[in-house]
Amino acid sequence: MRNKVVILILVVLLFCGGLTQAVPITIEITGNITSVGGYTEAIPDTIHEGVSFTGTYTYESSTDGSVGGHHVHDAPYGIDLFLGGYEFKTAPNHVGQFDMWITNDGFGAGGMTDYYLVRSYQNVSIPSVGFTISDIRWDLWDSRHIALSSGALPVTAPILTDWDYNVLTIGGVYGPNLTGLTIYGTVTQVIPEPLSGILMAVGVLLLRRRR
Repeated sequence: MRNKVVILILVVLLFCGGLTQAVPITIEITGNITSVGGYTEAIPDTIHEGVSFTGTYTYESSTDGSVGGHHVHDAPYGIDLFLGGYEFKTAPNHVGQFDMWITNDGFGAGGMTDYYLVRSYQNVSIPSVGFTISDIRWDLWDSRHIALSSGALPVTAPILTDWDYNVLTIGGVYGPNLTGLTIYGTVTQVIPEPLSGILMAVGVLLLRRRR
């Protein structure tokens, strides 16, 4: 009952405030590892092609302070993945080490594209994976450039069928020579967590009412 009251209060505040307050949005993702590359000897045997992963990423709904679709976040925002008996996540108490790029009608190697990037620069693993995790990222590209309409952080979860490139990577370096390695995956399902789903639905309704 208490949770329902809290949700009701949040919904009322959103309707009254027009989404002006920053609201954490958490998206759940699941998928499968497609390959590993580089110095694979440093990658645990439990992480290989076909292994499934689950995780979440959390961002702030407010677009204040963003420039050109680049949205930089401090802790507690970040990404958290579970695969092969390990947890890979954005380091706690980080400052500006998690960001998102939301690019509408940008230019890439193949021409104009829409681009949705989730990226973490400072990361840890539990238990220790034995190499430095240089970055965790999820790239979505739409070569038709119709998936996005602006560079604002979306109030809805990405629809995977809108994107023709979908790659999750965990990059790392091993040893004193900083030998590179990469774990590649594909996200197969995206679900907003319950409260985030309610906030997203309210956001869509407000946007429609404004139009």
